[in-house]
Amino acid sequence: MSFSSAIREAFSAQPLRDEMRPTGALDQMAGAGLAAAAIFYLYFDVFGGMLRGTIGAMGLVPLLYLPAATALAALLANMLTRIGDPRTSIATICVVAFIVIELVVALLLGRQLGAALFEIYIWFPALVAMALTQRRMQDRFIDAMIPMFFIAVAGVLLNSVIQFPWADATYEVMGMQRDAARQWSAGGVSRLAGFSRVSYAASAQILIGFCALEYRLKSLLWRAVWWVIGLVAIHFTTSKSPEATMAMLPLTYLIIGRLRSTGAARRQLLANLFMLVWLLFVVAGPFISLTYGTQIYPEGTGVGRSYSSLADRVLNMWPQAIALIDWRNPVAWVVGRGLGGIGTPLAMFEPALANSADNIAIYLFVTFGIVSFVLFYLVFRGGQRAIASGDRGRRDFALIVAMLGIGSAANVIEGAVPIMILGLAMARYRSRPRSAGSASTPENSAGTRRRRSGRSQSGGATEPAGQGA
Repeated sequence: MSFSSAIREAFSAQPLRDEMRPTGALDQMAGAGLAAAAIFYLYFDVFGGMLRGTIGAMGLVPLLYLPAATALAALLANMLTRIGDPRTSIATICVVAFIVIELVVALLLGRQLGAALFEIYIWFPALVAMALTQRRMQDRFIDAMIPMFFIAVAGVLLNSVIQFPWADATYEVMGMQRDAARQWSAGGVSRLAGFSRVSYAASAQILIGFCALEYRLKSLLWRAVWWVIGLVAIHFTTSKSPEATMAMLPLTYLIIGRLRSTGAARRQLLANLFMLVWLLFVVAGPFISLTYGTQIYPEGTGVGRSYSSLADRVLNMWPQAIALIDWRNPVAWVVGRGLGGIGTPLAMFEPALANSADNIAIYLFVTFGIVSFVLFYLVFRGGQRAIASGDRGRRDFALIVAMLGIGSAANVIEGAVPIMILGLAMARYRSRPRSAGSASTPENSAGTRRRRSGRSQSGGATEPAGQGA
């Protein structure tokens, strides 16, 4: 498929060949709504600063919540139709039950209802990505990330020579004044956000957008050119974990190629080990902060140009985030602090304890306790299956690696783009048909038998990422 075809299909109003056929009008509306919500989330994020600077000045602030409103309506419609479909009912019920149970747990732990509901609101992009992946529509929002890469790169590079007019703009939400874009610096070095609200959002857009773009580029030269340009743009954002992950992507792609050229049993083993290494990399930071933090940074965080944001995380943020859990209460080990116990909801409803976590393992553990291990298992399983599957699996694995790389020292849960990749990794769905001849609706039992027959004759169907429960 050509680059232009990928873009056209991402924004197509018609169902694509590999996608799950809708069962009725409501199901069709749910699918269209989910796709629209995903695209809204992507582009409201990439143009976050510009939109807040202009829409806020026009007094149209409610429009900023169009992605969430679209997502809520589409998710409710999707839930009603998917629960009634035996192909998807169990997974859908599990997700709904998990949300309800976690909401009750949060309230029992003393979290305010507003904080818990705001946490669910934060997870909307992940739920949208999970629903789209379950419907085999994940290519739509992944291909829609390709233009996002070019826009984010252009925004950051332009921001390196000019200051955008919305940099100093503010808008009002619920009686509070908010900045349209966060213009800040670390140690005297400006952190450029481009068209987005904050620099770390722009860096995530560039890194994840490149993984989507790389899959569609056939020329190694163009892959290298855009990789270098993307790396330079991320460097201007001064976001360290996305920059390190971007720098390691060529090695990641090389290893993926090596793995896919091995036998099935060895490929499975090495894929498991590779995913395990990445997950251990994510939890290494918090572990180091608790055991060796003061030894690594005996001089503290530094001041001025010697200031280290990583040292600040190791010495302050991560230990303080882990300390939010009441370790004297065994129940807290199991369920954490509940929804709204860290991040933006904590800053809004318990400002004295404000902590953004800036690590996916800490964010999930403080929120869900030991239960978070289930989510990490789903990410692990989605990643190791992706690396052992076909072309789309190669792309999906790179996206999951990018998300984990960002999450090693950044808050990916509250970023619309990386949390959608988290949803992609955790989602459960059936393998897509291998060919047009075998692609048939589930209602066609003969088509189902043909798919099974073709699968056995070909030695196994391509198994994409994200088949966790």
